[in-house]
Amino acid sequence: MSIQKRVIICNGPPGNGRDDMLRDLKEIAAFGYHHLFQYIVEEASLDNTNLTKINILDFYDSQPQKMEQYRLKALDKIINKINSEGGVHIISTPVHFEWKGNRFEGLTEDDVQVLNPDMFIILFDDIVRVRDRLAADVQWQDHKYTLGEIANWRREEVNSVYRLAESFVPKRNIQLVAYENDVEIVRDLIYKPSKETVYLSHPITGEGADFFKKITKFLDSLSEYYVIYDPYLIKDWDIVEQWRDAINETIDAGQEMPDTFTFNMEYKTGPVSVEFDIKEVETAIKNLRFQIIDSDYKIIENSDLTVVYHPRKSISAGVMCEMVYAKALAKLVYAYYPYEPSPFFEWYATRIFTDADEMRDFLIKESRMTGQRPLDYFSGNQDK
Repeated sequence: MSIQKRVIICNGPPGNGRDDMLRDLKEIAAFGYHHLFQYIVEEASLDNTNLTKINILDFYDSQPQKMEQYRLKALDKIINKINSEGGVHIISTPVHFEWKGNRFEGLTEDDVQVLNPDMFIILFDDIVRVRDRLAADVQWQDHKYTLGEIANWRREEVNSVYRLAESFVPKRNIQLVAYENDVEIVRDLIYKPSKETVYLSHPITGEGADFFKKITKFLDSLSEYYVIYDPYLIKDWDIVEQWRDAINETIDAGQEMPDTFTFNMEYKTGPVSVEFDIKEVETAIKNLRFQIIDSDYKIIENSDLTVVYHPRKSISAGVMCEMVYAKALAKLVYAYYPYEPSPFFEWYATRIFTDADEMRDFLIKESRMTGQRPLDYFSGNQDK
């Protein structure tokens, strides 16, 4: 009789809070927690090699064959534990490392084929908070990573994970989770696979604190029934918008940009204000602007449906683009919009609600968690 098991590979570059999130998950769920780094250190110690966070990448650079032996032995131990114990197991490691101009792999395609994961979860944070974490970590603090390097590193990590997931047929499930999300989202993704995932599309530019409080309230009303992704929790948007506002203000005033730029970020833990060199910010922004679109579209791809919350009359260009993209992927798009819609908005929505409570009640009734009608009931397939 085979042992029932569920294998999750949790990725994300150093400094993104991956293991912080998994430690929080340990407080509310039971699983086998396999931090690949720790297994490698243990294997090295059996060979009388003292590897630590400080020297492990230098060792990888100077003795790649030896390091590869330790890594493969570590993976064998993890696989043996998974096969013997069953249950939920999470392997934690970056896929892509950058160190002193070189690149290293945390996992290869051969590795993941043997691990045979049910899902990949990429945990990531905005580049400002990642920079702070790296500066406080003994492994990374001597290398002063720029915002541009951090943005590039994350892009490479995401692309590498996608290549690994696409090595399976069909492609393995991938979920991107921002650190600012609650740990309950990670728990539900792993332990409630029947809970549908929703991308919540809504205006961001020009909206104030009261609007986002309404969004949070709406999210909370559906959290029992869906795993909901709010793109605003990916704080890269704040970085790009503050930069854009500063540029536009200097253009209007006919002035040159100052030598420094200050980001003001509002996190769940409180406000943060950080000053950067203007050239460093300018380089990072060019990369970050495209990553914002790419990550939002990837989350739409990985979600079961898209829900639009749009209480204002003027249509957000970003929301419209997300609706078009979702429909092109044959996703259902349910929208709250209390005004007469344009033909384009109407075309790309599966159904439009003029009352937010009505849309919420509909989504709850139609959710898989309540066992009601399938979500495609109103898509025109009910008579087939």
